[in-house]
Amino acid sequence: MIYNKYFILLVFLSSIGGILISFLNHNLDGQIMNNNDENKGDNNELVKTEEKKMPKKEDKKEEKKEEKKEEKKEEKKEEKKVNKKEEKKEDKKEEKKEEKKDDKKEIKKEKKKEDKKEDKKEEKNEEKKEEKKENKKEDKKEDNEEEEEDDIDYENGEKTEFGEDINKLDIIKGKLRIATSYATDNNYVYPTLVAMTSLVEKAGKYTYYDIYVMLHPEFKEEYKRILKSVEIKHYEHCSVIFINMGDKFKDQKTDKRISTPAYYRLELHNLLPNVNRIIWMDSDTMVFEDLTNLIKLDMKGKYMLGFLDSLPDAIKDFGIKDAIVICSGVLLIDLDALRKNNITEKFNKFMKEKRDKIVQHDQTIINVVLQDHIGTMPPKYGVWAFENNFGAISHNNRQRPRLKYNMNELLNAYHHPAIVHFIWPKPFWRKRRHTFYNEWWAIAKKTDYYNDIYYKSPSPKLL
Repeated sequence: MIYNKYFILLVFLSSIGGILISFLNHNLDGQIMNNNDENKGDNNELVKTEEKKMPKKEDKKEEKKEEKKEEKKEEKKEEKKVNKKEEKKEDKKEEKKEEKKDDKKEIKKEKKKEDKKEDKKEEKNEEKKEEKKENKKEDKKEDNEEEEEDDIDYENGEKTEFGEDINKLDIIKGKLRIATSYATDNNYVYPTLVAMTSLVEKAGKYTYYDIYVMLHPEFKEEYKRILKSVEIKHYEHCSVIFINMGDKFKDQKTDKRISTPAYYRLELHNLLPNVNRIIWMDSDTMVFEDLTNLIKLDMKGKYMLGFLDSLPDAIKDFGIKDAIVICSGVLLIDLDALRKNNITEKFNKFMKEKRDKIVQHDQTIINVVLQDHIGTMPPKYGVWAFENNFGAISHNNRQRPRLKYNMNELLNAYHHPAIVHFIWPKPFWRKRRHTFYNEWWAIAKKTDYYNDIYYKSPSPKLL
């Protein structure tokens, strides 16, 4: 019984203990659940905060990516702008090239048009000339009657103030016919054109020039038309006659400044058997007044007259002392005297025997062979284009005392020339302005070829 009581008590206590244990377990589980819930809440908040933080980082990355993208876009835009600028530059260059090409085409077209116009003008002028020639033939009888009533009695051979018999001078339609001559090649066509134009521009009312132009055999036909334009524009005062010199003087000495045509003047007396007197002028000369007084000048038995050269000892190596040395740039020549005294043979012999000693080309030949038959003319015919008065005075001081010009006469000739000779420099070089530079270019403007004269005239490099 006792054992049953103890057993019942144990059972009771164990049941109570079970209840307490279960109660305690229930409380612990509640607390744990509460703790877990709290922990879960905290965790949720952490997660939420983390979640909140995480998007910000990602947003920054995205923003950086976007910024990089924008930067790249900007770089690409800049590159495109640079490329566009380069393309525009290239396009402009191409446009300029095209414009230049177009301009060249237009210039060529204009030149062609001008050439056609010139050709038409020349044709018309040639037709007019032919008509006038026919009219001249018909009017000869009337002209002869008019000549008898003229101021000068040509038939009776009235003397001029220079002592020249006027019957020896040719008369054409009541005008005094004066023979002049130039020589040129392809390099000097434009200076020759200006020289010829200056001659006829200053022709007097009763003056008519026969202009004989001796040409190098390779002279171009188009250049002949250029020189012939002088006759077309001034047909009442001149005629232009070309003489092809062939191979004449081809073996004579030349240099950068002096070409073969320089020797052509030595052949004038043979080329023009019907001409008594002639005025020779280099292509780098300019005429300022009518040359009637020069062609009628008393030559006092001399064969040639010229302007004194600056080198009086230029021919001393030929054994000639106290020589007179003239410049061959402007000459008054008695062609009759040269023919009568067989000068051709003397010229040829000298050129053959003394070729290596010839220094001043044709000028040496003239001064040596004709030493006893040359003289000076008034300095205004052929005076050099000195840079100033001092140049003229210095030139005169070099001369032999017996040959010096009167200083006042020389200075007056320098300031008021009839024919000026551009020794050095030349006005058509354009780079150096000097005496009569403006006058020369004023004559150039009176031609039909001013632009060609300006751009195509020879430069010092050719000389």
